[in-house]
Amino acid sequence: MADSSGSAVQAVQAWHEAVNAGDVEAAVALCAADVAVTGPRGVGHGHDLMRAWLTRSGIRLEPQHPLREVDGRVFVHEHAHWTAADAPAGAPTGRPVDTWVVFTAEGGRLASVSRYETEDDALRAVAAVS
Repeated sequence: MADSSGSAVQAVQAWHEAVNAGDVEAAVALCAADVAVTGPRGVGHGHDLMRAWLTRSGIRLEPQHPLREVDGRVFVHEHAHWTAADAPAGAPTGRPVDTWVVFTAEGGRLASVSRYETEDDALRAVAAVS
């Protein structure tokens, strides 16, 4: 688990380990109380939303390159696997789907997790707040 002095990369890595182990509570504990969650269903905040998303989706995320922080953000191309009802329309259960996620962290905890369907969408979002 990332501590308060940990880097954004350490926080993101620890969160992935918890998510992929199916440990929803550990993943939630790695997030700020008001963590922003952005995805195809819109934007929301907080532990309850993160917990509901992870519980409902059964998602597993596999980063496709080493994690690296740039300007306070960790941009990750991932293969997403869904095992439950939260899979996007037409997404094959069990087979990976490309997704791009931009994470921010503050004080060793995730402050935001923003999912995008395309790399261009993710890069535009990053550029808009730079």
